[in-house]
Amino acid sequence: MKINLNFLKKKSSYSGDITGISLYWKNSMHGLPGRKITEREFNVKIPFANKNYESLSFLKKADTTEIVQGIEVRSPFKLVSVEPQLPASIKAGESVEFDIKVSAPEYNYNGPLVLKMVPKPVEMVHVELPDIMAVNGDKRVKVNEHGEVKSVEKGSNFEISMQMYRILTYNDTVTGVSVNKPFEFVGSEPKLPFTIDNKSSFVASFYIKAPEFDYAGTLELIFEKQNSEHKQEPSAPAS
Repeated sequence: MKINLNFLKKKSSYSGDITGISLYWKNSMHGLPGRKITEREFNVKIPFANKNYESLSFLKKADTTEIVQGIEVRSPFKLVSVEPQLPASIKAGESVEFDIKVSAPEYNYNGPLVLKMVPKPVEMVHVELPDIMAVNGDKRVKVNEHGEVKSVEKGSNFEISMQMYRILTYNDTVTGVSVNKPFEFVGSEPKLPFTIDNKSSFVASFYIKAPEFDYAGTLELIFEKQNSEHKQEPSAPAS
């Protein structure tokens, strides 16, 4: 009598292809490389940076602690576990790597994996800036002809970029920046002090902390500088 022993054979391993990983945080999306998967449960490592002025970080506006309240995995995948445990606080200037275990669907899957990092609910403030002014002594110019209207997180920072030749001249060195209350100056890119050394164009970005309440009014960027004509010229070499 012939006996069927197929049930003793080891089941074939899982086979799947993650074509790409899309990771969402607030209004940002970061793409991570895809991968082959050979087990239904697999791990994904997610880097999260809360650092100032870094183009590859999630937040260019940092200086506040960010809280990841949860992580959601879009169907047909399921979230199994997360390390470190949530909620997780990431202070300004810090980075953390989340180790996420995910369960794939029962069938062999080919397609993207979508993850959403859920922030702690935050309070927003409404900021209306009909005029953004750059100030250099007695000289005042508009940075943006149409002003700006925005909703930002309470206590967070926003960015103002401007062409520096609208208010300063070639070879001037910006040594300090201040802003009118209720705003606070946080930093700039390039970092202070910096010299306007490109003759064709020089754009700088300034990071401003928003007020703790709704505000409508003028924002003034007041520049402290070292005049180009006051800089010491290099002495001629001795003959």
